Amino acid sequence: MSAFLKLEDSPMFQKQIWSLEHMADDLKNRCQILYKGSKRFMAALGEAYNGDNSFADSLEAFGGAKDDPYSLSIGGFQGPIMSKFIKAFRELASYKELLRSQVEHVLIDQLMHFMNVDLQDAKESRRRFDKAISTYDQAREKFVSLKKNTPGDIVAELEEVLFFLKLMTSHIFLRRLREDVLILHFVFH
Repeated sequence: MSAFLKLEDSPMFQKQIWSLEHMADDLKNRCQILYKGSKRFMAALGEAYNGDNSFADSLEAFGGAKDDPYSLSIGGFQGPIMSKFIKAFRELASYKELLRSQVEHVLIDQLMHFMNVDLQDAKESRRRFDKAISTYDQAREKFVSLKKNTPGDIVAELEEVLFFLKLMTSHIFLRRLREDVLILHFVFH
């Protein structure tokens, strides 16, 4: 097994990073498609709500009052039968409005939060990781370039800095992996 000069040069590490970034991009695209579909569905539910209420209003206007001579001459169209139709269409309209509001608040708002906050945090963690890798590589190169006659306290201090930066880099990467796994777990389960 060959030694890699930098952590990010490791093929397994590169493959893992690429895979996670690819999954995050794919997830973002899928979320955008779902968001657009949800908005269209919400608009269609709003139109259906208006249509049901409009039809119920038309039925009410046609039927008139219970003692309307025109509706009574048609065969007693008003009364319990017409009232049931009107009530049914009003209930359908209210259910469609409830469904529309649930799609908006439960699905669309959560989806927007996920796309704007969670996926953005994943991108930010990549930037933080890249910065930590750069700092770690600079410290490692500085440590490797030390001469044999460098005082021991400076060497010990640089070893400590190098160890700390290595831990910090690993911590950032592991935290990002954990966040990505949690995001993917909630999305696909």
